[in-house]
Amino acid sequence: MYKSFVKGNPGVGFTWIINLLIQIFSSILPVITPSLKKELEDFLLGLYARAKETPNPWDDFLMKFLLRMLNITVPGE
Repeated sequence: MYKSFVKGNPGVGFTWIINLLIQIFSSILPVITPSLKKELEDFLLGLYARAKETPNPWDDFLMKFLLRMLNITVPGE
């Protein structure tokens, strides 16, 4: 009834999910076998290259996000 008068909590959102994913992947990636880690990096870099070829900017955003989350250098940066 009085919800219109109550301010939303600005600290609640999707930020916690992103932080959780970063913590999970950043703790898992260092313990992966080096050959599998290299294959994963090559795969994601290949997807990033393909995303740059599409007209959809969200493809680029998603691939940059994944590369940065996994601490893989984004080409051209």
